[in-house]
Amino acid sequence: MTAPPVLSIEAARGTGEHLPYAPLDLVLHEGDFALIESLGPRRGASFADLCCGLMTPASGRVRFVGRDWQTMPHEHAGALRGRIGRLFHLPLRPDTPDVASRILLARLHHTRLPEAEVRAEAAALALRFGLPGLPAGPARLLSAPDLLRAACVRAFLGRPRLVILELPLAAQHDDLLLALLAVGAEARGHGAAVIWLANASPALRSRTIRPTQRLRLGDAGLVPVRLPAAVA
Repeated sequence: MTAPPVLSIEAARGTGEHLPYAPLDLVLHEGDFALIESLGPRRGASFADLCCGLMTPASGRVRFVGRDWQTMPHEHAGALRGRIGRLFHLPLRPDTPDVASRILLARLHHTRLPEAEVRAEAAALALRFGLPGLPAGPARLLSAPDLLRAACVRAFLGRPRLVILELPLAAQHDDLLLALLAVGAEARGHGAAVIWLANASPALRSRTIRPTQRLRLGDAGLVPVRLPAAVA
């Protein structure tokens, strides 16, 4: 039997002021990567909320792994959200008292694996993102770039089925961009779908980034973005 799409948005209209009134349609299967240009972080965050079932559409429906967010019981929805990794546009607050606990919290809540095993997975991911290991202690001891790297670890921890990155492209260091693309490709190889909500920038048009869908989230809804023909 064919597996349902990881995410299916069908003629959904958001209820928040930051989403367009136009109906939104998007289907992502295992291994898909949607790079979406979003005008402003609030619009991207509202769209991410819609994908995660945290915003009830005014019309249409949103399904995650074949399940409609609107019709499933509250406790089932909470469990399913444990299979979504999300990098928020405001990643980890500087006043976070314990970075490691913040990274591990959701994963430990949704798994029966021993904590030592989860910590080992997080430490390995931390190395992939350029950290010396799983960060310890309060966030005020880490630089802003390292807090972002730590938030990336949290987003990919536990082999999520869907990863949503609310992250502008232009401000990122090349090493972090390469790490995100590599870890994202690996996650997609394990059956995840990835959504990258980015700002409008020349980097969004880079041919070194190879999504399965390039889209713009604007007043007309989600519309395809076509790159100009390459110059011979």
